[in-house]
Amino acid sequence: MGEFERTGLRLIVFRLVIALTFLASSLGLQVALGEKFLLGPYFYFSALVLFLEIIYLMIYALFPGLRKKEPFIYIQLLGDSATVMVLLFFTGGQSSVFVFLCHFLIVVAGSILRKRGAFLLALVNGLLFGLLCLSLYYGWLRPGKAFSAIFEPPTAGEAFNALMTNLIGFFLVAMLISAMATRMEKSSRDLGAARKDLSYYRHLNDMIVSSFSGGIIVTDLDGKVTMSTPRGRELLSMTITEGWRLDEKIQSLGGPPLNFSGTLIKSCDIPLSLPGERHVMISISQLGEDGRLVGYLALVRDESEVVRIRGELGLKERLVALGEMAANMAHEIKNPLGSISGAAQMLKSETSEGSSESELLAIIHKESLRLAEVLDNFLRFANPPRPEKQAADIATLCRETATLFEKSPFFAEKKLDLSCDCGNSEMTAVMDPNQFRQALWNLLQNGRKASPDGGKISIVLRKSPPWAIVEVSDTGVGMPKSELDKMQEPFKRGFGAGAGLGLSVVYRIMEQHGGRLEIDSTYGSGTTVRLFFPLE
Repeated sequence: MGEFERTGLRLIVFRLVIALTFLASSLGLQVALGEKFLLGPYFYFSALVLFLEIIYLMIYALFPGLRKKEPFIYIQLLGDSATVMVLLFFTGGQSSVFVFLCHFLIVVAGSILRKRGAFLLALVNGLLFGLLCLSLYYGWLRPGKAFSAIFEPPTAGEAFNALMTNLIGFFLVAMLISAMATRMEKSSRDLGAARKDLSYYRHLNDMIVSSFSGGIIVTDLDGKVTMSTPRGRELLSMTITEGWRLDEKIQSLGGPPLNFSGTLIKSCDIPLSLPGERHVMISISQLGEDGRLVGYLALVRDESEVVRIRGELGLKERLVALGEMAANMAHEIKNPLGSISGAAQMLKSETSEGSSESELLAIIHKESLRLAEVLDNFLRFANPPRPEKQAADIATLCRETATLFEKSPFFAEKKLDLSCDCGNSEMTAVMDPNQFRQALWNLLQNGRKASPDGGKISIVLRKSPPWAIVEVSDTGVGMPKSELDKMQEPFKRGFGAGAGLGLSVVYRIMEQHGGRLEIDSTYGSGTTVRLFFPLE
């Protein structure tokens, strides 16, 4: 329902209430006075108003397009002006006590239709009132003929004074109500703009609060919570929105005692460690208005991830320091280890073959070589050299490494079967040849340790642009999923011997070459490791 349609309907209802009230009052007065005084004109007036009401209702029902526009309001107000003139005619003409209704109609028109409506009603009322005064003065209308009453026509002075006085009054009321309507309209526009701004800032405030990853809590001067966001209550495990005390809650969570009565400093940070490895930071600051303290603002942040990262960084720093120390120790160990290995080899050459001394010296020499390999892997992991990349034929490097591995004493012990399928064509990639040999050697060593006596190890080289793929497979014991996820970590021993650095060194080499490493392993069925090197 539109504004004019709603206003027109209200006018109809309001007018009907007044007409029925007037009619009821007339009937009551007629009963009280008896038949001596007939109030017929008042009944005629009530009938006229009710007749016009029926016309307005018919317009409202039959013309839906008209009732939504201004003319519907003008029709009713003009009809009211004519009705009021009829009432003035019946109640004394220019000196009737109901002249104030003309002013009232101007006020109604001004409040609904603003300046234009007020001045139009003032002009119409002035014209109708002037016609009424002239008709009474010249005798065109005689109230005595319409009903039994004593009526004396006004003199020229009375008619002129009444006309000028009321005419000036009509336009003064129109000017006043127009000014008031203009001011009200401006105030309404300003209020609408203010409401729009308020709505915008409320929306902006809601967006800021909802975008804040932490929680917000506001307290009064005594520390009692007056406002809290859902995230803030969630971090502190609270269910009620307000009324609880922030200092008591902080203390119950293991925080320090606080005093909000004035001794609290301007700002403070309170870290809390909560169950479930959760860490919360509460930043409390004073909340002021016009230079005076009105409460406190607490920002609650979940710092579990920050604490975890901080702990990991601290652990990494300690591991770096430990690694540097271990690398220095490894350098110091390698020199005497080389001397022990050389001395054992010389002593073995001077003893008879098959004697107990020869066997012990062979064990010393073998274990010295194994320790030297462990130290080399550790040094490569702790302080890897920068790769000296160059164009190299991967197939040639694979064959050379496989041949060297077949001649090692470790390989001969288990009587393994090693195959190398590298194709006949060259496959060039940019890499450090020494680091490639080291990575492939470590994978072959892992295959040897995992394979039983008489097991098989295979090397397959294939091209899948943009990668050159080196695949090393064995028929060993394989690895369960739990160990497979941690094989790239250092010191994760997958066999009974060794330091668990082989795959870690391979991972580091592949990272330095911009490649990647994939492992497929089934427990009890063997393992396949693929090295992806970018082609030239």
